Amino acid sequence: MFLQNPYLTLTGPSRAIVVVDPVWFEVALKVKGATESEDKELSYHVDPYYISGSMNSYVFNRVRTSRLSTMELTLGDMVHSVEATISVKVVGGEWPQGFRGVFTATTASIDDEKIVLLGFGDDKLPVAADGSIQLSRSVVSVEDDGQLRVSVMARHLVDRSVRRASGVLAAKTSSRSYAKLEVFSCKMEVTVAWSLLPYWPHYRDMPCPSI
Repeated sequence: MFLQNPYLTLTGPSRAIVVVDPVWFEVALKVKGATESEDKELSYHVDPYYISGSMNSYVFNRVRTSRLSTMELTLGDMVHSVEATISVKVVGGEWPQGFRGVFTATTASIDDEKIVLLGFGDDKLPVAADGSIQLSRSVVSVEDDGQLRVSVMARHLVDRSVRRASGVLAAKTSSRSYAKLEVFSCKMEVTVAWSLLPYWPHYRDMPCPSI
């Protein structure tokens, strides 16, 4: 987190967050000291979220001020959604030298809000021995009749030139989908595993919204 980019990079969640009134968000930020006992409080908030009743997915912001800081929380409420678990694997070539990168996911209904799956500031793509890219986030929610776009952007560290690639996958209630990404010689395969979210107990045909 820096002044130029004040957004915290969140890891996870490992599953979609299903909204069953209310969902509570707790944020505790501390300035790290030499030892844990010397950590100093920077910001602490507990914020409830209730189902809006909207029939459409949407994104909204909440600003909360504490004694020492002001925090903006951005949430997306996805209605009639399924869970998409994303993995990306290098299947050929190598990540280009001198390029930083960012992997993102968006949905067709809220395509102006990108969910960061992985961002790295140097040219070192975190790859396991089997070629799997180590994403910091791998799960997103998608409307059950919507589309998921997985994208990668590579930006040169010196001349700032950009190379982009993306793949679009239609949502499913089960099974897997695949897409290809290519940045210069680096060929990558995207795999998305789809699964259902819990249903309302009184409305068996209506899945719970997720965020």
